[in-house]
Amino acid sequence: MNRAHLSKLHVAPSFWKQSATMFKKPKRKFRQRLVKFESDDENEEEMDTEGTPPRVQVKQELNKSIKEKKKKEKSKAVLSFDHDEGDTTFQVKKSTHSKKVAKLLKKESQLEKQTEAGDKEDKTANKIDGDLANIKEEAKDQQDMEDRIKKLREDFLTMNGDDAAALEEADSDEEGTFKKMLKRGEIPDATTIHQIRKQRQMARDMGDFLPLDDTVKFENTKSRLVREDDNDKSDDEDERIDFSSNQHAIERQKVKENFLRAEHGSDEGSDQEREWEDQQIQKGVSVIQQVPSSQDLYSYDQDSQPADGMYSNGYPGTSGSHGYQGNMIPVAEGGFPDMPKMMMKSTEDVTLEGLIKRLKDRLTSMDEVHRSHKQESDKLEHDIEESQMSIVNCEASAPKLEDRFRFFQEMRGYVRDLVECLNEKVPEINELETRMNNLLRNRSSKFASRRQQDIQDQCQSYMTNKSQVVVDVDNQARQRRIAEREARRARRRRAREGKNIMGHHEGLSSDDEENQSEITKYSQERDEIVNRASELFEDVMDDFSDTDCVREKFMSWKHKYGDTYREAYIGLCLPKLVNPFVRLQLISWNPFDERCKDFEEMRWFDSLLFYGFEEGETIDKDEDDNKLIPAIIDKVVLPKLSYLAENVWDPLSTSHTCRFVKLVKKLLKDYPTVNANSKNTQTLLKSLVLRMKKTLDDDVFMPLYPKSVLENRNAGPSVFFHRQSWTCIKLLGHFLSWDGIISRKVLQGLALDGLLNRYILLGLQTAPFNQETLLKCQTIVSTLPKQWFEDLNEDKTIMQLESLCRFLMYAAQLLDKACGTASDLQRKELKEQLKQISKLLINIHALEHAMKLSELYSLTAK
Repeated sequence: MNRAHLSKLHVAPSFWKQSATMFKKPKRKFRQRLVKFESDDENEEEMDTEGTPPRVQVKQELNKSIKEKKKKEKSKAVLSFDHDEGDTTFQVKKSTHSKKVAKLLKKESQLEKQTEAGDKEDKTANKIDGDLANIKEEAKDQQDMEDRIKKLREDFLTMNGDDAAALEEADSDEEGTFKKMLKRGEIPDATTIHQIRKQRQMARDMGDFLPLDDTVKFENTKSRLVREDDNDKSDDEDERIDFSSNQHAIERQKVKENFLRAEHGSDEGSDQEREWEDQQIQKGVSVIQQVPSSQDLYSYDQDSQPADGMYSNGYPGTSGSHGYQGNMIPVAEGGFPDMPKMMMKSTEDVTLEGLIKRLKDRLTSMDEVHRSHKQESDKLEHDIEESQMSIVNCEASAPKLEDRFRFFQEMRGYVRDLVECLNEKVPEINELETRMNNLLRNRSSKFASRRQQDIQDQCQSYMTNKSQVVVDVDNQARQRRIAEREARRARRRRAREGKNIMGHHEGLSSDDEENQSEITKYSQERDEIVNRASELFEDVMDDFSDTDCVREKFMSWKHKYGDTYREAYIGLCLPKLVNPFVRLQLISWNPFDERCKDFEEMRWFDSLLFYGFEEGETIDKDEDDNKLIPAIIDKVVLPKLSYLAENVWDPLSTSHTCRFVKLVKKLLKDYPTVNANSKNTQTLLKSLVLRMKKTLDDDVFMPLYPKSVLENRNAGPSVFFHRQSWTCIKLLGHFLSWDGIISRKVLQGLALDGLLNRYILLGLQTAPFNQETLLKCQTIVSTLPKQWFEDLNEDKTIMQLESLCRFLMYAAQLLDKACGTASDLQRKELKEQLKQISKLLINIHALEHAMKLSELYSLTAK
């Protein structure tokens, strides 16, 4: 019968290594015990039944039963494979070896049952001792019997029918290699197991071979073959271990029974095995598709066989015809029906150009990999060089960093100590500052109260209606105030005469003189506060007692580590640190006092004026250190001036007003932080306006008397009237001196509406018009800022001065009437006064009134 050459798949050793892990090497103890009872059939027949032991008799009976079974009919099955060349039929037959093994195993199982029963009934029997002695003698030939058993099992597992006969005629080298593998106790590789299963499947399909139920055979074992099956029960949770006596004998008996049952079993499970074989073929195909070249596909001739073994699987003792032997896939001449067409690709498709292209592609990919590795290597070398340079630099900069760290630690401690010191001293500074402010405010309030009382006393003294005069109970106190008032006026008059001051009028002087007792008391309190302020930092170390020490510390920081100095915003923090020292030195500063020195002459100003500058350095306008002094002016000086303006400043005092206006204008001009957008500046201006309003409400008084009373210039009422009139005109000049500082609209409302039109013009209209009245008008016009009239386009003056223009036109009419009855000398004087009135109208930009006056009275401007 012709045999078809089945293709054998050679796959990578890694694949078989992975597949080998699916099988566990079975225990071989049952083989050792089976050897004790196995012997050749010929030896069993020659033994005498009467003189042989019971076990040998059982074996003879088994041989007889085997001979009887030979006469039974054998079923035949035909297995066919579709092929392009034609159909090939395989006839499966049972070999004589398998039959002998089956009979032998059956006898051995019966012998084991009898032996176990005899051992349980009579353990001390002499027959058992004899049997044990025979067993010991037979154990000497254990190695030889074991080789024979391996050969029988190998033949049984791999051969059936014609296959066994064909294998006997095969090459002796191949059979020797396979037997040597079994003799060494090695587990057959996955390829061998797969080939045996394919032969078994073909036998089952022919109908002449019953399936082997591995699950039942190795039910109580953990065989690697059983675990590969889907019905594996080796890991079943319900599995129990039998601890009964003679466990090895029980297991050996079960192995025999399972083996016989598998030998004569049914075809159950053949479909599952076929499905498993198909899956394995698909895995082999997937491995073939991953082979990089077609050189891995080759074929065997019909009669050719491997020289060193059927398969090249990487095991010891096997080899292939190529160095790539683990991935080679031999294909039969006719091909395998279930194989994809890719496996049938012949070597004729391989061309030189294709090989060159593949080599070039491979070279290109290797160049890219090499290039990436080279870049990574260069990067690592560069990183190593940078790391080494960094180490060198760090070691070189370690001393500098140590000094830097030490400096910052010292600076940190100094700042903390400075802040703690200032936190202790600031409450005391606030207390001293409050005491000085209260002292100045009380003094100013006393001057204002005394002036108001004097006006009240004079008003009561010069009232025309005597019946309405209220009798003063405290007449002595009033007389004392009158005496003191007159004494102060006499002292001022003598002082003016000594200075040869001309053009002075009663009411223009400031009544702010004090007697000696008041001066002494004020001086004592002031000196006490100043002394306490000078002693405040005596209990403090020199590094924390003055602005000079603070400046030196932070200057050293800026010069050594300017970057960290700027990052810490010391330029913004420094004004707050020196704030307490500046406030302490400004406690005794009173800009209204003639003897008080300017703040720019104080020690703190000189210390901080050139802070942050060195010779040869360029000045950066945006640097915060340049704003140190302006920041101090804004944070310290302006709040103090706001308090002084609202509580200490006397708008009726010419000296106070002149010094104050001069100081504020200087601040606006020299310090950029003093501007309209500054909150402290706005607070200062609001304080000025509030103080002016308060003066208008409390200190301004214009008495009204008949013209007959006022015609007597030396009379008391007339003197009092003209004094108050000149006082209001003086106050008007003080208000208008704030032009350019206070808003024009606000200032015009205070000076013109609140003072000129409300008080001054009322007094001018009440008094007879004479040379003194004209002089008052000229003084009023001279105090008006000229900037107010520069932007006027029409012939009219500002609206608030229309009342003054009407009064001047009325005065011109009076002068014109007086010219009709006056003498020539008087007429000449009156004409001169008319011309002066016209000039006043022109000065206040009342051109319309001036032209009308010129037309009416035929005046010519000179």
